[in-house]
Amino acid sequence: MISSPLKNVSIKIPPINLEGYLLSKGWVAEGDLLGQATIWHRSDKEHFNFEVILPKSMEIKGYCQRIIDAINELAIFEDRDPHNILKEIESFFSDSVKIRVVHSDVEEGTIPIDDGVLLIEKSRDLLTATTLSTFNKRSYFTGQRNLEAQNFIKQLRLGQTEVGSFIVNLIAPISDTINSQVEQDKMSITRAITNNLSRSLVAIGRGIESYKRTESIFEFESVVNHGVSANLCDALIGLTGITKSRSFTINICRAGVELDTQVLPTEFEFSPEQVPLLELASAFYKGNYVIKEYEAFGLVSKMTHLSEDDFGEITVRSSIHGIEKNVTIQLKLAEYWQAVHAHESSELISCKGVLHVTAKSAKLLEPTNFKVIGKTI
Repeated sequence: MISSPLKNVSIKIPPINLEGYLLSKGWVAEGDLLGQATIWHRSDKEHFNFEVILPKSMEIKGYCQRIIDAINELAIFEDRDPHNILKEIESFFSDSVKIRVVHSDVEEGTIPIDDGVLLIEKSRDLLTATTLSTFNKRSYFTGQRNLEAQNFIKQLRLGQTEVGSFIVNLIAPISDTINSQVEQDKMSITRAITNNLSRSLVAIGRGIESYKRTESIFEFESVVNHGVSANLCDALIGLTGITKSRSFTINICRAGVELDTQVLPTEFEFSPEQVPLLELASAFYKGNYVIKEYEAFGLVSKMTHLSEDDFGEITVRSSIHGIEKNVTIQLKLAEYWQAVHAHESSELISCKGVLHVTAKSAKLLEPTNFKVIGKTI
């Protein structure tokens, strides 16, 4: 059952939006009404009695009421809430991303100003990260954005906030409209980006769940190919607020002008409890992470010892998840001198510990089980 019809609503949507909606739903223009409007009917005989009057211009007297009448007629025919139909018509030529934050301090539809500024900034960053990964899958985007990303971000619009906690509404017009029977490789840039956002959010959720099961930071590696990046994670973290205490939902709304055969999720929920895992993923994508149980294995390439120290430091060329890196290890003097002799005789060594990796270095902490393995074959 439909809800109450629209009444006394201020409507500013142009006629082309309603016309596009009618065409997409199979309505047919049947005639002209005094040069001021067109008359639309259903093509199927059993529903021919349904009629929509579409004014040709917003300047026509009583335009707002005519649109309200048309939407109420559509609501009866479709057996839907007229407010939902109104929203679809308003956004017929635009995809949109609605971000709703949930917390006790936003229940009245307001938000502390610093958090409000951060929310809008991180909402934009979310779309920026998604745009960049649409054209190039990378774990971390730095430097100048490509031209396609710059152009898309420039065309984004900030819609009115909506009732229901505090909602940021990002509107992305589909300027390069194409035939509605779209082939996958011919979709608009806007739809490609909003679809990529959906895939990215699904993927980061999957990465988080995999990490919980295995506690392996490398679970986040595979989801990069689905659009996840440090930039995306940082944007999601920022949406939880300055104190990282807010839950939020992301809702993707697709423009009616462009049909899409892909079935992708459109609603996503995030909570403050996910922030530490998003921070882990972000740090990993930036090259900063910890492997709790790691065995350094390789040849000693460098040795450092000061006469007044009771320890020495060695560097070993060791494989970290398939990538060769220089791993530094601080050893007790007895083990250090064993490492020196291993270097002199080109023997392999191994040592276990907690590996701290940054973009520029790798250090094995809490070293145990140091061994000289023997010569390379």
